[in-house]
Amino acid sequence: GHKSRNRPPEGYKKITLHFVYAVKHDGRHKSRIVAGGHLTDAPVESVYSGVVSLRGVRFTVFLAELNDLQVYQTDVGNAYLEAKTKEKVYVIAGPEFRQLEGHILVIYKALYGLKSSGLRWYERFADVLRDMGFTPCPAEPEIWMRACNADGT
Repeated sequence: GHKSRNRPPEGYKKITLHFVYAVKHDGRHKSRIVAGGHLTDAPVESVYSGVVSLRGVRFTVFLAELNDLQVYQTDVGNAYLEAKTKEKVYVIAGPEFRQLEGHILVIYKALYGLKSSGLRWYERFADVLRDMGFTPCPAEPEIWMRACNADGT
């Protein structure tokens, strides 16, 4: 949501936004908006977002092969944009925003560069998996499982 050219709220710390451009291996062009999260204070809560260990991946593939199970993996495009921020993040729009340049903007989505974005994405992803009937593995919480019937449903 955009505000105006008025002064930012009390205690506001200027956070910049910039675009990162890249060319994908197949020749497509990609741009990503990145927040200058290094300018923000450390969040009050932990921002840890887990990663599956190599040992965990190997063990999962081993168990799947041993039990003739299928293993799935996927990539979520624009993953961070699927998550919402819990913090109120104010930024000043740069020249990339044309007529909004200099306006104060409130960021509602997790963006690359914000310290809490990884955790917010993980929380959103975990909620979706739980809604689909998956549960995290007790020994490796970043590996999710779902029991299936004999017919695969």
